[in-house]
Amino acid sequence: MLQTQKLKNKDYEIKLPKGGAFNINTEPDFISMHSVILAIAKRGVGKTCSFSNLLRLMKKNNALDRLILVSPTYHNNAHYFKDLPLEQEDVLEPNIDAPKMIEEILDTEAQEYEEYHEKLKRWKKLNKMLKDKTKSIHDIPNELLIEFEDTMYNPPEHKYNGKKPVIVVLFDDVQGNDIMLPRAKLNQLVTTHRHKGKLKNGALGVTLLFATQNYTSNQMGLNKSIRGNLTHLLVFKNKNIKELEKIAEECSGEINQDTFFQVYDKAIQSPHDFLFIDLHKKPTHPSGFRRNFNEFIIPNTLE
Repeated sequence: MLQTQKLKNKDYEIKLPKGGAFNINTEPDFISMHSVILAIAKRGVGKTCSFSNLLRLMKKNNALDRLILVSPTYHNNAHYFKDLPLEQEDVLEPNIDAPKMIEEILDTEAQEYEEYHEKLKRWKKLNKMLKDKTKSIHDIPNELLIEFEDTMYNPPEHKYNGKKPVIVVLFDDVQGNDIMLPRAKLNQLVTTHRHKGKLKNGALGVTLLFATQNYTSNQMGLNKSIRGNLTHLLVFKNKNIKELEKIAEECSGEINQDTFFQVYDKAIQSPHDFLFIDLHKKPTHPSGFRRNFNEFIIPNTLE
């Protein structure tokens, strides 16, 4: 029998940093964010529809302030994005420049967020001095008076009311497009998604959604480096057993292959059903598997 001997010196213990990998507060039943989420389904099964529902859940959770859509078919699917925070300028073609454009958007949002809070500090300093009866107007620095000459009694404005914006990017049917070429650097965006939009202390981060017809593909498909960063999967009905086996293999840290197929069969009961796999479930969730978004499947209860 193996024995262990714990060191008395507590300096050797692992100390976890505050915040962790998922720093967006969401309601108990919802997923952790930021995330990288993949929906796999053949044409017409419901990938985009399911993602539009997920995006509305994000919005309800105050976890979606700006949506960026990378898609060659937006004109056919515009109705799915009604009432979501998607502006026409944020609909991008899946070309080689798209990842760089996304990073620039994140950097701009981070800059505007920090500029707002710096300006708010200066405005508060000015108003504190104005209220101080021991000081005259001559005691106040001219640069503050000039900066807030027209807005002295009105605080600075920010389009997200001072909140860190939560930005989500949906890549819809982009397989086979230039964005999947290595020189487009989509892989880099995925592997560093939590660190994009750098701030003085931390980063905004970004959640990435992929809607594809295949889990793997030899023709500019999702490579292993992207698949290795997935936090969630939506697996729709699929007749390709080898592809399902590949998904089961890459989920082997959660359940074995036999149990995976039991869970999958339990989830797929109608044409538009999907197995939702949460690889980073919250501790309060009874399972990392659901039928669609609203029904947990608990593997050890399956017969």
